[in-house]
Amino acid sequence: MFDQNKTLSLIKGGLLDSNATWKSYLEEDKSWKDTFIELTGPMILVSVILSAIITWVFSSFSLFGSQGGIGFTLMQLIAAVVGIFIASFIFSYLAGYFKGKHNFNRGFAAVSLSAIPAYIGAVFTGLPFIGWLISLGLGILGLVFLYKIIPSYLEVPEDKRVVHFIASLITTFIAVLIINVILGVGAYQSGAMNSVSQTDSSSVSSGLFGGMERQANMIENAGKDKFSPPSDGKVTENQIVTLILNLNKTADYRKSQENKLKDLDEQMKDKKGFSFSDIGKLTSGFNSVVSTANAEMEVVKTGGGNWAEHQWIKDQLRIANIQKDINDAVKYNYALYQKYADQLDGL
Repeated sequence: MFDQNKTLSLIKGGLLDSNATWKSYLEEDKSWKDTFIELTGPMILVSVILSAIITWVFSSFSLFGSQGGIGFTLMQLIAAVVGIFIASFIFSYLAGYFKGKHNFNRGFAAVSLSAIPAYIGAVFTGLPFIGWLISLGLGILGLVFLYKIIPSYLEVPEDKRVVHFIASLITTFIAVLIINVILGVGAYQSGAMNSVSQTDSSSVSSGLFGGMERQANMIENAGKDKFSPPSDGKVTENQIVTLILNLNKTADYRKSQENKLKDLDEQMKDKKGFSFSDIGKLTSGFNSVVSTANAEMEVVKTGGGNWAEHQWIKDQLRIANIQKDINDAVKYNYALYQKYADQLDGL
C-alpha cells in the first residue's frame, strides 16, 4: 500500500542523508514491487509531470501539442519506467558476472535510491538558462551515488567495482537510448542516464563508440584471415617462437590495461562528485575492459599476424600436449612443445 510519508522520507533521506538511508533500506530487504510502490513509481510520476509543467510554462509548447504535450509526457513516463527496469536488470545481472550478487530486488532498490538526485534535477530541465545546469549537476550526483551504493547492495568486490560499473553503465546507456528512440522520446534520458546524455556528447561518443568501432573492425578483419595448414600437420619452431612472443606481449598489454583500471578505481573511490573529465575517464575505462578482452587478437593483428594461423598453432600444441603420441605429427609437435613448455605454460 502506498505510504506518502514513507516516500517523502526516502526521497529526503536519499538526497540529504544517503548512507544512512541506504543502510536502513537494505536492512528492510524489500521486493522490487515494494520499492516501486514506495519510491520508484511516485518519484518518476511526479518528476515527469512537474518537468512537463515547467517546460510548458517556460516555453511556447502547446499543452496538447506533440512535443511537450500530454502525449509526449506519457511517452516520457513510459521511457522512464522502462529505463529504470532495464538499468536495474543490467546492473544486477552483471554483478553476478563480476563475482557479486545477481539480485534484482536489491539492484532495483540501488538504482532507484541512487536516481533520486537525477529525478529531482529532471524537474528543472525546462527552466531557461540554468535548468540544464541544475539537471546536469544532480544527474552527475546520481552517478556518484550509484557508484557508491553498488558494493553494499550487490556485493561487487572492490577489484571488480570499476569494471562492473563501467560495463553496466555503458550497456544501460545504449539499451535506454534504443528504447527512447523506439518510443519517440530520444531527447529524454531517464534517471542516472540523464547526466551522461548532457555531457560533452562529441567527446564521449567519439571516445566510446570510436573505441568500440575499432574493436569491431579488428574482429571483423581477423575473422577474414585464412590459413591453409600444412598437409603433415606439423608446426615449425619459428611459428612457436612467434606464438610465444605474441603471448608475452598479450600478458604485458593485459597487465597495463588492468593497472589503468586499478588506478581509475583509486581515483573514483573517494570522489564527492563527477565532472566532464570523469565521464571521459569512465569511457576510457570501458574501452580498457574491451581491449583487455581482445588483447591477444589485438597483439596479433597490430603486429601484422594472421589470426587463423595463430589459432591453428595453439590448437595443434594443445592437442599435442594432451595426446602426445597418437601419430607422427602429434609426436613431432609434442617434442617442440616440451622444448618450450615453460614459456607455453597455461596455453
